[in-house]
Amino acid sequence: MEGKVQENMNESALKEAIERMIRQEIRDILRVAKGIVRKELKAQLIPELRAAIRNSISEIIEGMEEKPSPIARSVNASKTAKAKSSEKTTIAAVSREELETRKPESKLIVPPETDTRGRYLYCVAVGNKSKSLGRIGIEGSQVYTIPYKDLCAVVHNCPAEPYKHEDKEVVENWVKTHQEVLDVATEKFGTILPLSFDTIIKDDEGTDPEKNVTKWLEQDYENLKKKMEKVRVKAEYGVQIFWNPKIIGHKIAENNEEIKKLNQEIKSEPKGMAYMHKQKLENALKKKMEREADQRFKDFYTRIKKCVDDLKVEKTKKAEKDKQMLLNLSCLVGKNGYKDLGEELERIDKMDGFSVRFTGPWPPYSFVN
Repeated sequence: MEGKVQENMNESALKEAIERMIRQEIRDILRVAKGIVRKELKAQLIPELRAAIRNSISEIIEGMEEKPSPIARSVNASKTAKAKSSEKTTIAAVSREELETRKPESKLIVPPETDTRGRYLYCVAVGNKSKSLGRIGIEGSQVYTIPYKDLCAVVHNCPAEPYKHEDKEVVENWVKTHQEVLDVATEKFGTILPLSFDTIIKDDEGTDPEKNVTKWLEQDYENLKKKMEKVRVKAEYGVQIFWNPKIIGHKIAENNEEIKKLNQEIKSEPKGMAYMHKQKLENALKKKMEREADQRFKDFYTRIKKCVDDLKVEKTKKAEKDKQMLLNLSCLVGKNGYKDLGEELERIDKMDGFSVRFTGPWPPYSFVN
């Protein structure tokens, strides 16, 4: 009889411990999710909650063979669950291959931001439904769409302030992740209008930031539609053409009669006079090279323009070792124009003293502003 009473007491203590643990699990999860659980996330949250509870109960039951104190075990399990719920899993960057294989319903658990007064904008895409793209955003944020008519903004919840960090590598990983989200959006929706890193719409005088995103889509709808049509089934490519000043200068000196004459005069004149002729030679060669650069720019620009739908001239960058950038272009190219552009650039690259850097495809950043 006494053993039966003890068994009932143990069973009662176990039930009490399980109930306490379940209540603690619920409190922890609700604390983490407080303030941002939206209607569309409930379908994901509830199954995860049930699974977490089932797993915790299984752990307690399986451990009963070791006969520890039920109350002590439940307290330890509760502490472990609480510690796990407070951990923050950070995804600074993932490879494109990982992004391609990751499904939106991935169970990667990252506690949401407590401050959600902002919406971080990745791009605008074609679509009229609210969709989740999974936790593929900056710092493992849940990326989803906010629709308006036949367009949608691809966003994640964030504080109403810019992303800042003293570590340059962290910022670079944020930018990389931004680009990877654009890659996923392009594969999912086709045509997108990319927005630059750290574009954020925030709440305004109590207005929900999500409503502000919808308001922005509504106000700029016609303009966004025009841009979307312009870049539809197109991508951006970067074209940079360099020349080697030494090679080009040597060729000019060999083939230009004025330069050849000045060079001969230097050799035959006394040192004092030779210095003056050398100055004239340098000035003459400089003018010839400037004229050559101008002619080459116009020639290459005309040849490339025939192969693309649109192009923009960008600022040239600093010289690289033995070569200078002559031309820096952003090109909007359709599927059929890529081959023609590549062939033309190959011909330029084979020219003596010239080289080409060809990058892409990229989202059409340069053609959506």
